[in-house]
Amino acid sequence: MKRIIGKIFPAEIWTRRVVTLWAAALLTVVWFDTVWCLNTTFTAFSMPETWVNALLLSMVFSAPAIITKSGRWQAVTVVILAIWLEANLLYSRTYFTVIPLGSYLLAGNLKDFTASVTDSLRWADAGFVVIAGAVIVMAAMPRRSVKRKSGELTTLRRAAYWAAYTVGLAAVSLLLIVRRGGLNEAWRSLENANYHSCRAVMFTPAGAMIHDAMNKDRELTDEEIAEVDSWIHSHETDAAMSHTFPTVRNIVLVLCESLESWVIGLEAEGKEVTPNLNRLLADTTTFYAPNVVTQVGAGRSIDAQLLINAGLLPPEGGVYSMGHHTNLYHTLNQALAEKRDARSYILTVDKEITWNQGAVAKAFGIDTVVARDCWVNDEKVGSRKKLGDRSFMRQAAEKMRAGDVWPNGENAFVQIVTYSGHNPFVLPEALDSLRLSGKYPKVVSDYMTMAHYTDGAIGTLIDYLRSRPDYDSTLVVITGDHEGLASYRREAVEKCDFIDAGQHTPLIVLNSPVGGRWEKPMGQVDIYTTLLQLAGLTDYGWHGMGQSAVEGHPGVAIGSDHTAEGDTAAAGSERMRRLYEAPRISGLIINNDLLRKP
Repeated sequence: MKRIIGKIFPAEIWTRRVVTLWAAALLTVVWFDTVWCLNTTFTAFSMPETWVNALLLSMVFSAPAIITKSGRWQAVTVVILAIWLEANLLYSRTYFTVIPLGSYLLAGNLKDFTASVTDSLRWADAGFVVIAGAVIVMAAMPRRSVKRKSGELTTLRRAAYWAAYTVGLAAVSLLLIVRRGGLNEAWRSLENANYHSCRAVMFTPAGAMIHDAMNKDRELTDEEIAEVDSWIHSHETDAAMSHTFPTVRNIVLVLCESLESWVIGLEAEGKEVTPNLNRLLADTTTFYAPNVVTQVGAGRSIDAQLLINAGLLPPEGGVYSMGHHTNLYHTLNQALAEKRDARSYILTVDKEITWNQGAVAKAFGIDTVVARDCWVNDEKVGSRKKLGDRSFMRQAAEKMRAGDVWPNGENAFVQIVTYSGHNPFVLPEALDSLRLSGKYPKVVSDYMTMAHYTDGAIGTLIDYLRSRPDYDSTLVVITGDHEGLASYRREAVEKCDFIDAGQHTPLIVLNSPVGGRWEKPMGQVDIYTTLLQLAGLTDYGWHGMGQSAVEGHPGVAIGSDHTAEGDTAAAGSERMRRLYEAPRISGLIINNDLLRKP
C-alpha cells in the first residue's frame, strides 16, 4: 500500500514546500466555506461535495506549485483565489448569493457602489489576508539550491500528475453530481429554506458559474414547457379576481431605496421617525401591508421593478436587465395605457445605464425616462454625492407643476425611484433633522436618520399631489425596493428589540378603494396583482405570478432566502409547492421570452 501511495504521490512532487503551498490554496477555500457558513448554516460541511470540490478547486489553483515548483507564481494564484472568494462573500452580504456568471461583466457598476462594498467588509475576511500574506512570505524566501538528479521528473511529467489529480477529483465530483440527478437537478433539489445557502459551499462559486453557463440561452425541453403551462394554469385558478373597482386615471409609484417597515410608526427618543407616513396611514382610504417579504435577486433595485411593474420573479444566475432587456413584458403602465390611454414616466437620479434602466424602461413600455442629467444636484447625499430625496421630490413636483412631466389633464403612470436610502446611509449633518443621541448601533442610528429624511421628501411629494385637481382619481403607491440592513440585521436585532428580524418592506396605497391593514405576509410579486385590482385593471391580460392581497391571498410568501412566512399548513401542500417553484418558472419565462410566444 505504501508503494502504491508513493507511486500516486511521488515524493519528488510532494515536497514539504509544495505540500505547504497546496495547503494554503485548500485553506483559502475552506476559509471561504467557514465564513460563508457563519451567517447561514454549517450543514454543508456534512456533505461530501463540499470536501471533494474544495480539494478540486485547490488543486486547480495549485498548478504552479505542482508543475513548476514556483512559489512566486503559486503566491499569485492564491492571491487571485482569495480575491475572487472574498468578492463573492462581499456580494453575498448584500445579494444573499454568489456572483452570477453574467454579473462579472457588470463590474463597472461598482464605481457607483464602492461605499456599499467596503461597508460589507468583516473582521473574518482578514483570514484571506493572513493566508495570502503567509504564502507571499514563503514564496519570497530563498530556496535551497539542489543539484538536479538524473531521472528527476520533468515539467511535462509533473504536469501529467497534476492533470491526473485534477481529473480524478473532477470525476469523483461528477459522480456525486450524477448521484443527485445531474447539476441542474442537484441545484434544484437544494431550493428550500434549509439547503439553498449550501450550494455555494458544496459546489463552490465555480460550480455556480458552470450552472449559469449550462442554463444560458438553452432551449426549453417539452417537459419544461409543460411545467410552465401547468403552473400558470393552476395559478390563474388560485389567483382569480372577482371583485372589480372603478379604473383610476393615474398611478404614482414611489420606490423608496431600502425602506423597511419597522421604522414606520416608530418613535426614537420621543421623536417620530416617519411622521408623514404615519399621518398617511391614519387615513381610512389608505391600504397598508407592513409585511411584504422582499423577493429581489442579484439585480436588487431593478429586480423590484420587475416584481412590482411586471409581476415576475427575478431569475437566478444573472440580472434580467442585462441579458433580457429586449423581452416582451406586460406591465402596470401598459395596463393603464390600454384602459386610460395613460402616458408613463420614470423619474430617477441615476444614469440610464445604471442597471440598464433605460433599456428596461423601453421593454416595460415606459414613454419617458427623466434621469440624472435632468436634475440640479443641489443637495448631495450619500457616498456618491447624488441628489438627495428631498430636493429630488421638490424638483419632481416642480416639473409636474410646469407640465414637463404629467401635465394637468393627462392620464399618467409616474414611477419615482429614490436613492438616498442606499447603504451605507450617509446623510450630511446639516440635513439631519432627527438628531438622535447615539445610543443605538451606528448602522441603526444612520438608517433611522435616513428614513426620517426620506419621509420628509415623501411629505413634499404628497403635498403637491393633493394640490392637483385629479388627486382623487390617482392611486398613490409607496413601497421599498428591497430590505436595507442586509448582513447587519442579525447584530441589529440582537441589540434593538424594535427591529424586525425579517426582511419586510411596506406597501402603502393612498386613495385605495379598500382601506385598512393587511397584516399577513405577502410577496413583492403580489404587489403587481394587488395594484391591478385596486386600480380597476383586472381585465388586463397578464395578472402576474402573484396574488392580490385584497382577495383570496393565502397569507404566505417565499422570500429571497427561500424561507416561507405565514401559515403554510393552511395554504396547503400543493399551493406551497407552486410557491417554491415560482422563481424557477419565472426564470424559464424570462430566459426564453415566453410572454412573446402565443
